[in-house]
Amino acid sequence: MGRMEKLDIELPAELSDAVEEAVASGEYASASDVVLGALKEWKATRLIHGYTVEEMRALVDEAEASGDLIDGEEAFRRIKEEFEKNFQGRL
Repeated sequence: MGRMEKLDIELPAELSDAVEEAVASGEYASASDVVLGALKEWKATRLIHGYTVEEMRALVDEAEASGDLIDGEEAFRRIKEEFEKNFQGRL
């Protein structure tokens, strides 16, 4: 993994308890492993999505400004309807 550095961090009690529970359950060997795992997942998620926080905020702002918002259930209903229209009998 390369060079390791020691950091001193503070966590809210709720997160600290979750870290301790993860170690106590045997899921992780140490608190450092829990934090390292969480940071690796965070980093991978950012890479997969390819957007910075600022870019995501800009996309949300752009969507809200478009004025053509629909809720999730309606969006999935439309997607399903379009799928069935275009792929009926092909699967």
